[in-house]
Amino acid sequence: MNENRARHAWLRWIAVLAVAALVFAACGDDDDAPEASDDTAQAADDATSDDGGEEPAADDSADAPPEPETIRLVTWGAKFIDFIDLYVAEENGYFAEAGVQLEQLAGAGAGDAVFQLVGGNADIAMADPFSGFFAVIQGEDLEGFYCPYTQNWLTMLVNTASGVESPEDLRGKTIAVTSQASTSKWYASLLLAANGISEDDVTFAATGIDFGTALLSGEAQAASTWGSINWALLDNGGIPEDQVGDYQIWQYDQVPGPNDVYFSKRGWLDDNADLVGRFIDALEKAKLWIEDNPDAAAEIGSRHADGAENLERNRAVIDFRIEMQNNGPGVAENGMGWCDPDTIADVAQQGVDLGILEEAVDVPWIISNRYAGE
Repeated sequence: MNENRARHAWLRWIAVLAVAALVFAACGDDDDAPEASDDTAQAADDATSDDGGEEPAADDSADAPPEPETIRLVTWGAKFIDFIDLYVAEENGYFAEAGVQLEQLAGAGAGDAVFQLVGGNADIAMADPFSGFFAVIQGEDLEGFYCPYTQNWLTMLVNTASGVESPEDLRGKTIAVTSQASTSKWYASLLLAANGISEDDVTFAATGIDFGTALLSGEAQAASTWGSINWALLDNGGIPEDQVGDYQIWQYDQVPGPNDVYFSKRGWLDDNADLVGRFIDALEKAKLWIEDNPDAAAEIGSRHADGAENLERNRAVIDFRIEMQNNGPGVAENGMGWCDPDTIADVAQQGVDLGILEEAVDVPWIISNRYAGE
């Protein structure tokens, strides 16, 4: 069974890359440096002293932002409120100050985000470790360099009225996941395997984020969700009030975190180390500002995120995200953005043992933490 699963994963990977290879986003050339104006030349002449020596002219360029450079970042979803740090960094001018012009692209799950990165359509992919490891096993030289959210945020939402009161009851049931190549599915598989249940014992239904329809229609009896989705379903009317009591949230204790990692091709990251460092600095300014101004951040989210008109929901998601960026493994000791290698290595080994990963990976080499805690 494990050999078939690994073979199917490999074939799926190759098929996606064959399509992705046909689509490449061309990178624009850097603008030529502007020529010195006549006024600048005159100012230099005026700075010459009477005795023939030259006094250094005042340099205002030190305070000027760098020339803007584009970073193409593909997130695991569309422009969700979950990515509030990106919108705050944009609106508050932190990206502009850092000389970063961010192009946010939408992935259909973490696996698709990595596919786009490998295919050349993005510079950075926001994905879970498994999605990055699949690519590395197939020969891609990827580096996970920063964890914008350091705590596991996925859960299993189960409908107890359908007879699901323990993991054993999931046998023969349908579990809604965002896609068949997503963090949502990989972590559901870990929970199943930890309880002696194989993927063949359940049905995974790819529903995107429309978990409510799948659950209420009876198409699915459980869903691999996360905090903001659970809030929308259980606290904001997504599930009728008289049915909310039928649902339980199970934690994925097998994965303490993190499950949001920024991956890039190692060569691109080496060539653009300073640019990415400025991007991370701007992002951390945004994160700290959000902690101090969550209500104002909710307003900013309403202007940038898709379907984010509900400020109460925005604030709930922001509270989840603040919690996740500050309380993951190793963050207290190593600072914001820390990707805990021991935790990730443990999850990777679980993936190998359960047949989700077809071979072991060198986690300390792949997960570099080159910008964490700076």
